[in-house]
Amino acid sequence: MKFKNILLMVLALSAFSCEDFIGGDLNADPNKPLTVPITGLTGQIQISLADVYGSSFSRWNSLFTQQVEGVARQWSSFNQYQIQAIRFDDSWGDTYENILGELGIVTAIAEENGYNHYLGVAKVIEAYTIMMMSDVWGDIPYTEAGQGAENFNPVFDDQTTIIYPAVLRLLTEALGLFSGPSGAIIPGSEDLYYGGDIDAWTKAANAILARYYLHLGDYQNAKTSAQASFTSRSDNMSYQYGADPASGGWYRFNNGREGDIEFHPSMDALMTSLNDTDRLGVIDNIFTINGATPHPYFIAAFRQDLISYREIQFIIAEAEFNLNGNTATAQTAYLNGINASFVEFGFDSEGDEYEDYVAQGNVSASALSMDKIMTQKYIAMFVQPEVWSDWRRTGIPSLTPVSGSSIPTNWDYAQQTYLFNSNAPETVLAPASLMRGVDWLSNW
Repeated sequence: MKFKNILLMVLALSAFSCEDFIGGDLNADPNKPLTVPITGLTGQIQISLADVYGSSFSRWNSLFTQQVEGVARQWSSFNQYQIQAIRFDDSWGDTYENILGELGIVTAIAEENGYNHYLGVAKVIEAYTIMMMSDVWGDIPYTEAGQGAENFNPVFDDQTTIIYPAVLRLLTEALGLFSGPSGAIIPGSEDLYYGGDIDAWTKAANAILARYYLHLGDYQNAKTSAQASFTSRSDNMSYQYGADPASGGWYRFNNGREGDIEFHPSMDALMTSLNDTDRLGVIDNIFTINGATPHPYFIAAFRQDLISYREIQFIIAEAEFNLNGNTATAQTAYLNGINASFVEFGFDSEGDEYEDYVAQGNVSASALSMDKIMTQKYIAMFVQPEVWSDWRRTGIPSLTPVSGSSIPTNWDYAQQTYLFNSNAPETVLAPASLMRGVDWLSNW
């Protein structure tokens, strides 16, 4: 990938200056370094990824899967799938500029200096990011992206032949780097996800691989990778936000746009039908900032998961069920996923709330089915963007389009791309622009 060209261009531009003639840089402030060290870039990249995933990716994907609904101002139109391409400009720009562009610099520094564990971390984040992008947009610029003035019209690389193979390559390379020498500089406290714990990054790489294989319908490899990944909630790849204004994405949105989005009545009805009263009680007033009853969701100090133990347990349950039927392995993973969700909602892992819920016949693991697994995963991963991928794969739970005959299966490309990249696909207006799907859906 050529995002590191950004760094090379900066170095080239700085090669000829006054210091070549005078013997020093008269304009340099010794207290303000001209280059940012690799340790200073990592945390900002991680915050940017958590921000975009927990904000726009969460809002749009949760809207499409009817976990939330737009009820006021422009969000009432978005709820009807009338979403203009410009609405995706910020997400597009943030991922390319604040994540992939910065990762190119980290990668270049790490490769040049043999900082192998830093390089591995960068590859994991890059793999995660391009898969996250391709899962909503499909084909995206990648091999020619980030070249600046060298190429203002990068091609859109095919998801099947370019993007997904790159995800696998990056994660495989990262695992190899993690198992070898670390290099002179190693990740530490500036790593806001894992504090430099390479064993944790190894688990995260395997967790992302499990999601990757699941999208492709490869249950065996999905199960194998999942079982090599997270073993508890503490393993989650996540970012912990702090107090306002350094707060989580949903809190910031609700603080400025309270009343625009609410809990969706279809998910409310589903949880009510399952007597899921305890978790429903947490969700009540979840979008209200002023005067809200305290709850573990959407507070300022929100912990944003990028991939979680509960997701991994449901991947194991789905994969095992489809490979070998209703085995003890599938049942245990299914129950682990539900239990982890109850903990996420603020309940004790051995509390009556969880025990009473899973004792019900329409929830218990004794007569496990795909419908049970995917329905419970849908609830357990409330407002996690991956829910939309699950629904597009399986159609569970059954959802009725709010408008027209189809629920969106992709995001539209950013308006800036249509305007300035001659290789962009032909413009199509919403809602048709949201119905072309992504390549891996053909596996389902």
